[in-house]
Amino acid sequence: MKTLLEILSDYKLNKKAIPAFNIDTFEIYQAVEDAVRETNLPCIVQLSAGEDQFIQAERLFILVKKAQIDGLPIYLNMDHGKDISRLEKAANLGFEMLHFDGSTLDYKTNLTTAKAFIENVKTNNSQIIIEVEFNKIGADLLTDPDQALEFMSQTKADLFAVSIGNQHGADPSSPEKIDLNLLKQIAAKMPDTFLTLHGGSGIPSEDISAAIKLGVVKININTDLRIAFKQSLTSSLSSVNSEKIYEYFNPIIADLKEIVIQKLRQFYV
Repeated sequence: MKTLLEILSDYKLNKKAIPAFNIDTFEIYQAVEDAVRETNLPCIVQLSAGEDQFIQAERLFILVKKAQIDGLPIYLNMDHGKDISRLEKAANLGFEMLHFDGSTLDYKTNLTTAKAFIENVKTNNSQIIIEVEFNKIGADLLTDPDQALEFMSQTKADLFAVSIGNQHGADPSSPEKIDLNLLKQIAAKMPDTFLTLHGGSGIPSEDISAAIKLGVVKININTDLRIAFKQSLTSSLSSVNSEKIYEYFNPIIADLKEIVIQKLRQFYV
């Protein structure tokens, strides 16, 4: 199986992107694994701090390692990590990727902290992939290309999370407008940097395709899965009459699997 770095490098060269799915529940993970098994297309599964508290990264790690033993190209990331000690534990455990989010810090403190963190982690594991961001991602908080270049040059991070109008938790029924011209400027400043697009659920498919062509190699998906889970659960509760709990969740997993397959194929074309 290829390393995550090999996949990101191949995708950047061939204008593709790997989806990164946040895992809120075991059922969401099951849907992702089923989709990867059917398509044999790689993906990242990841945990935010809240998801880590609910599921625990160690549990998800075991599931992912079992999938990798089975030959499935699923990789593991700690998403929006602010707790350095928790990120270091994930690195020591065997995560392929870490995302240090210092966006709540002032720029200088964020840069200094990110640089020291990356140096420390990569000393122990040179293969681990590190993502950073320096300004909080939101519709009105846009990345400055020159500042992005400075941040990446000094921290030596692998991936940079752009803020170009994308936002977290957006309503997919009200599409976001991202600044593709700004993305083009950022990519031109850092032609060898892997770029990440957060908030992928709320961005129109044509803009997703354009962003991939401009150099985005990782796209985060969370809200689409959460909304579909709630809708499918509501349907299951009204249509299934059983004492077997899994009979309520099987239809949910099937519904989520179709969304995951759609994202896997959309970002790969």
